[in-house]
Amino acid sequence: MHKQIYPKSLYWGNTVILLNTINEAGSTNITPISSSWALSNNVIIGLGLNTKAMENIEYCPEVVLNIASSNLYGKIESIAKLTGKQPVPIEKLKSGFDYCGDKFALAGFTPLESKTVHPLRIQECPIQVECLVDKISRRNGYAIVELSVSCVHADELLLKNGDTIDADLWKPLIYNLRSYHGITESIGRNFKFDN
Repeated sequence: MHKQIYPKSLYWGNTVILLNTINEAGSTNITPISSSWALSNNVIIGLGLNTKAMENIEYCPEVVLNIASSNLYGKIESIAKLTGKQPVPIEKLKSGFDYCGDKFALAGFTPLESKTVHPLRIQECPIQVECLVDKISRRNGYAIVELSVSCVHADELLLKNGDTIDADLWKPLIYNLRSYHGITESIGRNFKFDN
C-alpha cells in the first residue's frame, strides 16, 4: 500500500560532481553538486541562484565537471560547507557555511590545466568533463544550466577498447536522499550541497 507524503524537497539525487568555475581573479572555485543529467554531448546541471558557482558562470561561461568516485567522500566532505562567495550570504551563514578561497589546498586536490576551458580540473577525479555554457534558465531560487561538452578526460585504468568507460570498474559517488552512497553501501550523511 502507498501513502501520500509531503516531502520538503523532491530530491532523489545523482552522481556527485565537483563543479569547477572561474572567478574574476582567475582562480578556480570548486562547488560540490549532485543535480545533473547527460544526453549525448549535452549536460544539464541545477544550481542555486545565490551561489559563487552561478556568479562565476555568469562571469565566465565555462566549467569543468569533475565526476567524483566513492573514495573521495572525505575530501568532498571537507569542503561541503564552504563557499567561495565573500561575504558569505546570510542564508548560507544560517546553514553553517564559511568562506574558503582555495578549496584545492583545503581538500588536498591536485589542479590540472584544462584543454578547452579556463577552470582547472581535479586530478583525483577519474572522469573530468570540460563544458561550455549554452543556456541558463532561472526558476524560483535556482537555475537550470545547459552545457555542451568540449573535452572529456578519463583515467586509463577505467577504459576498455580505447575510449569506453568500463562500468564494472567505475565506482561513482552517489548523493541519494541527502546521503552519500558508494556502489554497495551508504557511506554517510552530508550537509546540503550548494545546488
